[in-house]
Amino acid sequence: MQKVGEIFQEARTAKNISIKKAAADLLLKTEILEALEAGEWHSLPEPAYVRGFIKNYANLLSLDSNRLLALYRAEYDENKFPHKASPFKGKKRLMFTPNKLAPLAFILVTLVFLVYLAIQYTSVLKAPKLQVYTPQDDSNTTASVIEISGNTEKEATVSIDGELVAVDPSGNFRHQIKLQEGQNIIEIIASKKLSPKSKETRLIRLIR
Repeated sequence: MQKVGEIFQEARTAKNISIKKAAADLLLKTEILEALEAGEWHSLPEPAYVRGFIKNYANLLSLDSNRLLALYRAEYDENKFPHKASPFKGKKRLMFTPNKLAPLAFILVTLVFLVYLAIQYTSVLKAPKLQVYTPQDDSNTTASVIEISGNTEKEATVSIDGELVAVDPSGNFRHQIKLQEGQNIIEIIASKKLSPKSKETRLIRLIR
């Protein structure tokens, strides 16, 4: 009585199909078809998989799959299968199901929220940026009125010598201040709610 592997090999050879081509058509490894044709059942995966291989290979070669499955059962006692990992079995794929995705999505959203809170907290603790463009520090002037100009963060408030100054949407501010004769120390402060203050000073001398 012909064996399953011999029938497969003869049919494949008669159709002039290489074992590599047959394996590619069936989306299987070449080693699996080689084991099928050699009747090396012990080196193949679980019998349920083997029956599927036989059926698909038979269909590819236009053979009677029922007859070949009957011959396979006559050749090999499936109860003797060792139930060990087969060298032909690929790595188990990580399957994502709705039940698995929901916790992952929750964790991701939580992490994003925590990062957002950390950024906001850091921003609150950080003193606002403050740049004073004019006048230059430690300078002399003959003008009794000078303009203080600069830039800060748009959420900040600015005071010059204790007087609040308007800040535009871009964070720019301008303010004129009257000087006293001699030395004037001008204090510019930028502040935000719950944040440390930023302070700049300008030493200006009014010379008559």
